Amino acid sequence: MVIDFGFLVERFRKEWDLVRSRAINTDSVRTVCMVLGPYRNLTTLTASVLFLHPKCQVLNHGGQRVFGDGRLDWIAHYDDKVFENFLRYSIYISKGGRRGQYGGSIVHSHAFDEKYNTSTLFREAALGLVKENIESLFWKDSLRISNHIRSSGVELFELLEKEPRIRFLMPIRNPMDCAKSNILTGHVGLFGRELEQQSEEDVLELILDEILWFKRLQSSEPNRFYDFFEFDLGWNVLVDMEKFLCLTPNAEWASMALKACSVESKYDHSDSFVSYFRDSVTRKFAEYPEFADNMLKFAAGAT
Repeated sequence: MVIDFGFLVERFRKEWDLVRSRAINTDSVRTVCMVLGPYRNLTTLTASVLFLHPKCQVLNHGGQRVFGDGRLDWIAHYDDKVFENFLRYSIYISKGGRRGQYGGSIVHSHAFDEKYNTSTLFREAALGLVKENIESLFWKDSLRISNHIRSSGVELFELLEKEPRIRFLMPIRNPMDCAKSNILTGHVGLFGRELEQQSEEDVLELILDEILWFKRLQSSEPNRFYDFFEFDLGWNVLVDMEKFLCLTPNAEWASMALKACSVESKYDHSDSFVSYFRDSVTRKFAEYPEFADNMLKFAAGAT
């Protein structure tokens, strides 16, 4: 018999983490916010900026340690105790971990590589890996959370009614850039749908479907869902996110966070792809004309 010592070590570590997490005090937590939508969609930037807030704790990835565990998976097995277990466990593991899907602290993500200024801002702010007085937990594992909600067959609005602290957020990067990035990084496989050729157009459709799913949820519960466009990321969006997460206003944080909010497109798009994008947005978002107009701004000067 072959013994998988790696599996046994991970199993022991998880059980140890669960025991240690029981000591976490969550009385100050006002909101628990999950990112939805595709990968490569400004989620790491958003999480990193929020981690600079002295009252916001961020869990990067980690879904593989939560989903399927009845003690933690409040999405599939909601009750108050499971949600509290998840909250304590998520805060506890967010101080460690490693890069990749195992997850943990956001400081292990590429956003904190030395070539970016996020790591410098974090050091200058003298913040610990776990905040002393956490008002909001922000969980970044976007498409995996979205897929888990749908595959679990849960009634999302019932969860919102049972747990008033739950929030959902989605940044909106240029969907054409997002499509190319998903193809280049291989994240397109996370959509859970087989694509024969993985063309730009096919992946764009999947990304727009994710945005539309979020938009429809938001239209039913606008106070529990928040989105922002890449081109709007600035002071007003930072303040809006602060309010949405019920964080104590902190102008010093907003001023610092602005320094990390730079977003630049690295992609050029063909006329035919931009035209396809326009047609698809116009068709899919016909019921949300103002939102569609904002989406179409990505097509201006995209070639």
